[in-house]
Amino acid sequence: MMIDPFQYVDQYKNASYQEILKFKNKLISDIRKFEHDYDRKDPNWRVCPSPDVYYQWNLEALGLIAPMLSEAFNREYESGEKNTFDYGKDMKEFYKK
Repeated sequence: MMIDPFQYVDQYKNASYQEILKFKNKLISDIRKFEHDYDRKDPNWRVCPSPDVYYQWNLEALGLIAPMLSEAFNREYESGEKNTFDYGKDMKEFYKK
């Protein structure tokens, strides 16, 4: 049984911007994979829950995580110890990993 997206996303409520960004990127990657493989006739598509259920779950979680990402950005870069000038450097380091 899959956990409710609301419950799963709730664990990121106080996470750092980069932790939430990592989760968002994973969701988008999974969404793209489903959209790319949509017509595939693979026996893995007969699993339960099916890939379309995961797709719907990912879409819902993405919608829930977006406001959290915005809040974390504001918390860390707008009103936190970092400033928006650090953002570019931080993102270059983040995507090197």
